[in-house]
Amino acid sequence: MATSVSTAATPHAGAFRNDVRAELVRYLYRQAPASIVALFIVAGILAYVLWDIVPQQWLIGWLAALVAVNTLRFAQIGMFFHRNPPNEGITRWAVISAAGSALVGTVWAVACFLFLDPAHPISLITITVILMGLSAGSIVNLASYLPSFWVVVGPSMGALVGVLLWHGDSISNTVALLAAVASIAYVVGARNVHRLLTGSLQLSFENLALRREAEEKTALLEATLHNMRQGISLSDKNGRLRMWNPQFVDLLGVPGMKVSEDVPIREILSGARPPLDLGDLQRAEYRRDDGVVVEVAQNAMPDGGRVVTYTDITDLKRREAALEAARRSAEQANVAKTRFLAAASHDLRQPIHALGLLFATLADRVRDESTVPVLKQIDGAVDAIDSMLNSLLDISKLDAGVVRPEIGPVDLAPLLERLNDEHQPIAIVTGNRLRVRPADAVVLSDAAMLQRILANLVSNALRYTVDGRVVVGARRCGRSIRIEVYDNGPGIPADALEDIFLEFHQLGNPERDRRKGLGLGLAIVKRLADLLGHGIEVRSTVGRGSRFSVTLPWSATPQRTATHSAAVAAVGADLHGKRVLVLDDDVAVLDAMSSLLERWGCDVITTTTPEEAEAGIASDSGPPDMLIVDYRLRRHASGIETIARLQELAGNRIPALVITGDTAPDRLREAQESGYPLLHKPVKPAQLRAVMRQLLLRKQSPQET
Repeated sequence: MATSVSTAATPHAGAFRNDVRAELVRYLYRQAPASIVALFIVAGILAYVLWDIVPQQWLIGWLAALVAVNTLRFAQIGMFFHRNPPNEGITRWAVISAAGSALVGTVWAVACFLFLDPAHPISLITITVILMGLSAGSIVNLASYLPSFWVVVGPSMGALVGVLLWHGDSISNTVALLAAVASIAYVVGARNVHRLLTGSLQLSFENLALRREAEEKTALLEATLHNMRQGISLSDKNGRLRMWNPQFVDLLGVPGMKVSEDVPIREILSGARPPLDLGDLQRAEYRRDDGVVVEVAQNAMPDGGRVVTYTDITDLKRREAALEAARRSAEQANVAKTRFLAAASHDLRQPIHALGLLFATLADRVRDESTVPVLKQIDGAVDAIDSMLNSLLDISKLDAGVVRPEIGPVDLAPLLERLNDEHQPIAIVTGNRLRVRPADAVVLSDAAMLQRILANLVSNALRYTVDGRVVVGARRCGRSIRIEVYDNGPGIPADALEDIFLEFHQLGNPERDRRKGLGLGLAIVKRLADLLGHGIEVRSTVGRGSRFSVTLPWSATPQRTATHSAAVAAVGADLHGKRVLVLDDDVAVLDAMSSLLERWGCDVITTTTPEEAEAGIASDSGPPDMLIVDYRLRRHASGIETIARLQELAGNRIPALVITGDTAPDRLREAQESGYPLLHKPVKPAQLRAVMRQLLLRKQSPQET
């Protein structure tokens, strides 16, 4: 019996538009609590810094207005999650959220008019960086509904630029220009993130529809096979037909042949087209000349006879081909989504990269020692903005195999001291007591990777422990050192101890609250530990807490590493007078890079295309001392290939480094294998200067000459 199966059409690009819009609004509300908490934190910092500079009654009144606005927003968020509106009426809630965001933007605009005074550098720096940081953070928190982003960033950054221009001095005008450039970068970044979220959700719904379609096809196929009528033939030990059914004749395609008892079954099978010879095969597929495929299965009977079943599997074969095509289509869609996310991540890193460079330029202009602690706090706030992107980049780099450890002696004393300094503020915010015990020991490891492992473990412990204790210590175990992180948090069930190291896996966070992290911290810990050959062990008791331990080799060779802050680093005299050609297709990045390098005393040539760079090489001024090139340029041009052309044009191997915002594993491998130093956006100014300095020293060394 023939069976036909209808195939659902693949969803078109405009399908699920309402579902995507509703999910974007829900994402907006899920992000809102974290952004409100961040507002309270930076407002507290602002009040603390300006308490003795501006009238205190103004500060108190402004803080009261901020608290009132955000209290209303908390009530609105609670009402949203309580009512859980359906997709049809959810747009109204987006408009309500935008209204609350407009109040927030207005409050921060008022802060500019009340408190911003370029005569007080601390006021200028604090308000400028806070507003830039909040605007950059709004890219992630508010880009799912762009009107909410406009009404926050527009008033606040507009007021900042307006007040600075109103004062009219050179510093104010410079900062106003930088703020305007940053605002443009924020707008571009918000649009890119909105497209990223929209496209990702669209692809997710399409993939879900494809999975459902495949499941429906599989279920229909199983039902068809279960109810399919089979042809049956029974022959005796002499090969003579004893029993059969009409489907036996139909499936062989010999309806005109006379079939009767005692007729040799070989004679009937030879009448098929093409002839069918069973032989000793237990199972075979027989394809008729007309394209019908029949599965033939024979079983021997105790008396020497045989039972043969004939099943029409033509439709089955067709459906298998359709399922295979659907699988290939789904895989292609997944690859396309991965490429899209990598490209969008690159575009998002551009404004964050520019923000870091602009902050370093601004910090270099201020020499007041009293502002150094504030600059460190702002530096930490800027670092927090790109923490999520860095986690995703770390996973991509580890998957691509481009991370290579540099094993050597690592002194635990300064490493643990930095760990304590970085996480004490987090412990205070979470209401925990963090104690990092000093350790006078040297281990064999990669300093940066070990720092990342311990930082992730401590952050994880502080995140899941409330009003508790987190203790970090190290002890000698034979020829090894064991670093342990204890907490008295909720603990981990025994059946979940292996799963906690999986990507995006989190305990006690089914709603995917971003305040509780992305679920990548322990995955990065496991991969880094495997790469370094360090043992990771976890023990936990539900209700009593957990203990994570890292075991690594002990070393007798001490080595201490000096640290410095990018925000307050001095201008490198070793770069003074060096001609540097910068090639990047993002104008905001070029402006920020040029401003930073000029502050370091460099003669900067900025270009946006390979052709402009070639013109700069061929100029009368001669080739530059160094090339800084973005990996991905316009019209799919490769920065690596461009460097080779520029060096060939210059007639010598100009020192060059590559900067990239790509996270796709194949692109990371290609960039890593080029042999040029590779920096990932956003780049810290201190890291950039260190690499530039190393390249210039290598060029001047006898080995290179």
